[in-house]
Amino acid sequence: MSEEKKQDDMVEDLNATGKIDTTIEGVSKSDDQWVEKAAKKVNAVEGNTYVKLDRGLLTVDQLNYFLNSMPLELTYADSNNQFLYYNNMMPTEKMLASRTPEQVGEALVNCHPKRAQKHVAQAIHALRTGETDEIKMRVPTGPDKCIMHYYRAMHDKKGDYAGVNEYVLDLMPVIKWYLEKTGQKLVADPDAGSSASLQDQPDDTSSASVDDEKKENLVDDASSASVND
Repeated sequence: MSEEKKQDDMVEDLNATGKIDTTIEGVSKSDDQWVEKAAKKVNAVEGNTYVKLDRGLLTVDQLNYFLNSMPLELTYADSNNQFLYYNNMMPTEKMLASRTPEQVGEALVNCHPKRAQKHVAQAIHALRTGETDEIKMRVPTGPDKCIMHYYRAMHDKKGDYAGVNEYVLDLMPVIKWYLEKTGQKLVADPDAGSSASLQDQPDDTSSASVDDEKKENLVDDASSASVND
């Protein structure tokens, strides 16, 4: 099957060929200097310039300090499936989900290995259509880590889909701290070998939930800005 045919079969345009109000034209999405060139194109503010937020007022520098101090890896992809931001909190080789400065600006199709693109498209489509508001995935890493990927739909003031907020973190330090402070310990689950026991329970309080087995399948091997094979 041709690459063109494969793209036609996808439920999302991961090539980001469309255009939304905030799309910056005139700069190639694959340009390694996309951030610098796109910023110049729109006269983006930086440094000590203030930005009025929904409930606050910070300079661009302060925003960077704040976001880069988060104990989790953040990624922003807009509703046109263009990768626009990640919090640059540590070197690529130390990240739980690798991102590189040159990737920013890319269409999501270029941020994933081919084997994962279908699942990425399905996951984004589920968020865009309101089938679910969040998809979560545990990455198998052994007993010393519990790495979680969360994908949340973002919406504008009108409630329209605005893109994907992906955040990644290792829960194990929190789990260990909690066990230490409460004197509890983890006990092996005799049913842990069962695929049913590994799935989280469906969220009965959300009308936009999907079954967790489907959620796991949607994002298998996927990270919104992972380095290609």
